[in-house]
Amino acid sequence: MARKQYNPEEIDEAYLISTIQNGQQSTEQKTEKATSKPKAKKSEVSSSYLSVFIRQTDSKARFGKHAPIRQEYHERIRKIVRVIGNDEISIFDYIDNVLSQHFEDFQEEIVKLYNEKNKDIF
Repeated sequence: MARKQYNPEEIDEAYLISTIQNGQQSTEQKTEKATSKPKAKKSEVSSSYLSVFIRQTDSKARFGKHAPIRQEYHERIRKIVRVIGNDEISIFDYIDNVLSQHFEDFQEEIVKLYNEKNKDIF
């Protein structure tokens, strides 16, 4: 059976995130979303994206570890680095920046879930 091809623009990110979080959104969170500040202008988003993700890191790839990623993601990242990054950053830099932002955004949830699942040995 052939795998269905998805258009990234058709994916509802909010829905995916809520399902990952076991669909447990409090009414407070829903209200907060509804009353959140208006969307940033495209130029603000673009410059924010560039400053957060399209920049060199302090680490060097030779000190990292190898990790397999999907071929389709590798191709996307390669294009992003080549076109948006003007071939001035490496794939390692981009992935490192994405992971850094992910850990910053979800640190509290990760720590909470880790502590719930982690059993002390004594």
